[in-house]
Amino acid sequence: MYANRESMISDLMENHLRQGMTYQEVVELLGKPENYANIESNTIAYEIMVDYGWDIDPVKGKTLYIELTNDSIIKDFRLEKWKH
Repeated sequence: MYANRESMISDLMENHLRQGMTYQEVVELLGKPENYANIESNTIAYEIMVDYGWDIDPVKGKTLYIELTNDSIIKDFRLEKWKH
């Protein structure tokens, strides 16, 4: 679905994302975030990679989480790998 995201994530996190950026700057850089019902408030997420294996259910993936302050400023960001 997002063929180039995984190869670009290191450069993005090291050279482009930074604490203090505004939500609007993030949207201009990355586009609108995905909406997940199970993430913390003041956090936005971007799906980086999902592997569906041999089924329709995802088996593993990577998601970029960006934590914002109440003023919509980047407080922190992290890449999380997950498996089911």
